[in-house]
Amino acid sequence: MIIDRIEPIALRIGTLSLVLCRVTTKSGLVGYGECLCNRPPMQQALVATIRDAIAPVYLGQSAEDREGLNLTARRRFASFGRAGTVTNALAAIDIALWDIAGKATAKSVSALLGGAKRTRLPVMASLDKYDDKARVRARLEQALATGVKAAKVHEAPLDVIEEARRTVPKTIPFVADSNNAHTLAAIKKDEARWRALDLLFFEDPFWPPEDLLTMGKMAGVPIGMGADFGSTEQMAVYAKAPSIAVLQPDVCMLGGLTEARKAVAMIEAVAARIPRESLAVHFHDTYGMAVANIHAALQRGVAVVDSAVAGLGGCPYAKGATGNVATEDVVYLLDGLGIASGVALDRLLDATRFISGVLARPPASRVARALLARDGDSDA
Repeated sequence: MIIDRIEPIALRIGTLSLVLCRVTTKSGLVGYGECLCNRPPMQQALVATIRDAIAPVYLGQSAEDREGLNLTARRRFASFGRAGTVTNALAAIDIALWDIAGKATAKSVSALLGGAKRTRLPVMASLDKYDDKARVRARLEQALATGVKAAKVHEAPLDVIEEARRTVPKTIPFVADSNNAHTLAAIKKDEARWRALDLLFFEDPFWPPEDLLTMGKMAGVPIGMGADFGSTEQMAVYAKAPSIAVLQPDVCMLGGLTEARKAVAMIEAVAARIPRESLAVHFHDTYGMAVANIHAALQRGVAVVDSAVAGLGGCPYAKGATGNVATEDVVYLLDGLGIASGVALDRLLDATRFISGVLARPPASRVARALLARDGDSDA
């Protein structure tokens, strides 16, 4: 199968700026991919990078040489950085080639990645950023009422996170993601308060993240990193740091499914030192490829998955960021695999209807759109 056309697609849905990619082979097979996008200027940069830089590397080559082409592109553009726009754009083409591979073999991408290794997977509620105690408390109470088994907040002020922790019972795993808002010195100054939160893990706690490589383990404060790494090799460097408790490969930021598979293999290698129950995955999603990556992670025993109702969310510090994989799509996958999550899909759809109505836009979740249309919702 020879790659004939590579076409970046720029979309706007409300405040969301999306970048997709359509790859067509000479035999007529078509695959779709995505990359993480946030604002219109980034959308323009990603479209240009796919069209003018990366596509020429792939055109005329075999669609089956996913690993070789991915590596060739990484090497050719290494001087422009091993993470960021280039690897993000690379992900869109790579994911599309996996889509083509699935169609060529009449298998889903998840089937190409293997079978599930778990029968149960608890669901975590991952909230947006509010910077307000009352709003965080109300939103957490709403999420907990649905029966979720874990909770995650995207907040920086310690007092707001403490209010969130007071709302979440101690029996419920709790994650705080500060998106690098702090410094190591500031965290250490309030170390006792951070420890008192009893976090499952503290995600992206401070800037610069390189400080994690030289600091020791912070007792009672497990730290999670990974969503911003552009390669398995970068993740492996941080995996050696005593301070790191959780690794979170992001399929778009890593440069596609080809690299994500390597990241999963690396997780296998570090699992002997880092318990699998401390590992998590964080995927953004447009064409449903994140579900395949979650399927692969399940095979390796990872049991923590970030998701968002209706496909909302994304980076709370990047306005218009593409949302996380939809919770509805993840729960549908788990139900199909016979994995009990403790979340009822019909109750989840009630939340989807509510938030979609508030935002006056249809859900990004394919499962939600299908089920809502089946039930006669006109805006699905």
